[in-house]
Amino acid sequence: MRLYNRYILTVALILLLSTVIMIGLGQDALDIYFTVYIIEALLVTEVYVYFNNKARRGLSYVSTILFGGFIITLCLQIVRILA
Repeated sequence: MRLYNRYILTVALILLLSTVIMIGLGQDALDIYFTVYIIEALLVTEVYVYFNNKARRGLSYVSTILFGGFIITLCLQIVRILA
């Protein structure tokens, strides 16, 4: 199985598992889901980059986009708290 196929499958399974857990816990805030998804995807991406140098180039771009989304979510939460 190609590296990117394994990466996508791993991310999908982890996101599905976390969704089931958060639904089971009764979580209904969309921003919590988004934040958890971003953190999980960043962690999986960093693990794949660490173990495979070939994937470093393609997945570093993914990490940058995910981190940007996390920062935007964090800024929106700060604005909501201060307002």
